[in-house]
Amino acid sequence: MPKRIAQPIPPDAAGFYASRRGEQVTSLLMARLAPLLPDPRGLRVLGLGFAQPLLAQWRGLDEAKWVASAQLDTPLTRRHGTSFSNLPSWPSCLVAPDCLPFDDLSIDLVVMVHGLELVDPQPLLRMVWKLLADHGRLVLVVPNRTGLAAKDDTLPFGHGSPFSASQLDRALHRGLFRVEASASALSAPLGLLSLGEKTALIADKAVGALGRRLGGVHLVNACKDLYSGMPVEAERATLGFARRVTTLASSARSYPNLPKRRKA
Repeated sequence: MPKRIAQPIPPDAAGFYASRRGEQVTSLLMARLAPLLPDPRGLRVLGLGFAQPLLAQWRGLDEAKWVASAQLDTPLTRRHGTSFSNLPSWPSCLVAPDCLPFDDLSIDLVVMVHGLELVDPQPLLRMVWKLLADHGRLVLVVPNRTGLAAKDDTLPFGHGSPFSASQLDRALHRGLFRVEASASALSAPLGLLSLGEKTALIADKAVGALGRRLGGVHLVNACKDLYSGMPVEAERATLGFARRVTTLASSARSYPNLPKRRKA
């Protein structure tokens, strides 16, 4: 029986997405992510982590007001892809996860790929919350802890710390984001890509319909929650007695109908 040829492990995200397999995975991701993406017309869009391959396949993105790419300074995401010369010439930079060089309220949409699983998620989510406009949205692609993609180290999603569905929801809630839509992708074995991308996509949708737990990666559309930090209950008085309302004697003359006190 012939031995199965081991697939080489890509050195980083740039090397993976420059390969034929990386192009196929990108197509599968975009097919599942497209329904969650908003209309880009007039939006200021930032790709964060290593989002260039997905942004390049987003139809209509050329109608956005402004598009830029910020790669996180991690071993997986810091290198630029040498074969990405055919991508649009967006402004790009290398950023630290806890110090994003953008003004507060300056971005309408952040698409983050290969971000939360590679760094401490809370400081990064806090920085994203600050730079998003009040109506801003965050679209996330995060590896699922119980899925197949997180267990395959030949994929960029097999690196870092993946999230279960409940862990991701809690992290977003602590980061003051509210999840509005979610889906999954890369749910079926990627070996089906040898049968064609259409077959792999059909299998991906079928397995993904069984629930987020079986998804290879989480796809989430979350909005900036402006009211998460406000108290939801009125503060109660610390003393147990009822409130007593009194008036000054001089102001009581303006109330002629006040009952007179009976003499003992």
